Amino acid sequence: MRVSLLFLGTGAPDAGSDDMPAVLVRAGSTFLLLDAGEGVQHKLARVGVGLGKIGYVMVTHLHGDHVLGLIPLIQSRALTSRPASQICLFGPPGLRKFLDSSFSSLYFDPGSSLEVQEVRGNEEVRMGDITARVEPLDHTVPTVGYFITVPEGPGVCYITDTRPLSDPAHAEGCDVIIHDSTFSWMELGRALEFKHSTALEAASFASSAKAKVLFLYHISSRYGDRGFLEREARRAHLHAYAASKYMAITV
Repeated sequence: MRVSLLFLGTGAPDAGSDDMPAVLVRAGSTFLLLDAGEGVQHKLARVGVGLGKIGYVMVTHLHGDHVLGLIPLIQSRALTSRPASQICLFGPPGLRKFLDSSFSSLYFDPGSSLEVQEVRGNEEVRMGDITARVEPLDHTVPTVGYFITVPEGPGVCYITDTRPLSDPAHAEGCDVIIHDSTFSWMELGRALEFKHSTALEAASFASSAKAKVLFLYHISSRYGDRGFLEREARRAHLHAYAASKYMAITV
């Protein structure tokens, strides 16, 4: 089965940016959103994907740049689709509290249209045609990565925000890796301090994991020329590409 990826946002936090993290995955009739940065519903509308098609959202962690588009998405989806089809959310502990407190403050009840499952890692979840293994990551707050497979299809690993995993065997079978590449190797000190990865580290991990393609992701706005990070990453992995907003691929 073919899998399509549409990058709706690929950057790190930056005031005024419309490039917050979100990736739309489609496998057969299943539509899955990886993270939901600010403005994601507008970008879905721009690419012609109705909100009612989104059946699943997988959140890596509860930093604002990854979840501030989630509440508007759920609310708009519930208000414009009658009866509202169900959407299932996965994310680390604290996701349910974030949703409940937000909806309470907004006087909004999503009712039965919303299912929430908190995950901690080292477990597997199923979403239509998609199966995802959840792995704990190493960031400043509880964070998980998602290692996605489909029947007779490619494996896609979504690994952000984090220091590189210590064992590339965790990504075994991942043909495509989308990996935190917030910094250049010249900013390794900042990557260590804030628990992010450099483009070179992401490429070294992807190479060790024998991934076919690497997409550099969650890129700091300090790198106006993302080709600079591509060149850095290709020192370790020939097929490394800096992801950009609205980039679409089929694997």
